[in-house]
Amino acid sequence: MTILLQVLEQSFTPTTPWERRKFTFVDTTKIVGMRLDGQSGVWLDLSRPGESQRLARTIDPRDAITFLLTTFAKIAECEDRGGSWVIGHDGARVESIAATRFPPAATALPADDLLARAWL
Repeated sequence: MTILLQVLEQSFTPTTPWERRKFTFVDTTKIVGMRLDGQSGVWLDLSRPGESQRLARTIDPRDAITFLLTTFAKIAECEDRGGSWVIGHDGARVESIAATRFPPAATALPADDLLARAWL
């Protein structure tokens, strides 16, 4: 079971266009600490000494703790359900936090349909 959490790869301002924001994913088993910077930043400390990743930069500093707690609630929910998950967000808004199974469950197709699709 693996749960990957989206984090910011670089700093950006709230006015940075979506296309210019860069993200990466970290394995949640590597998270050893969490903290707020008091300026809208939500940070994760990872298992390697000195390694930190910015989880988010909220629009309002008061939303940072809610973002942090909601993210960890989502991780716990995924752990309870089992399997592998990817948790993503827009980097700023709590309501954007979402999780999806990975790989996505394939829809069941009859064997004849599978064979027909193989020929296409």
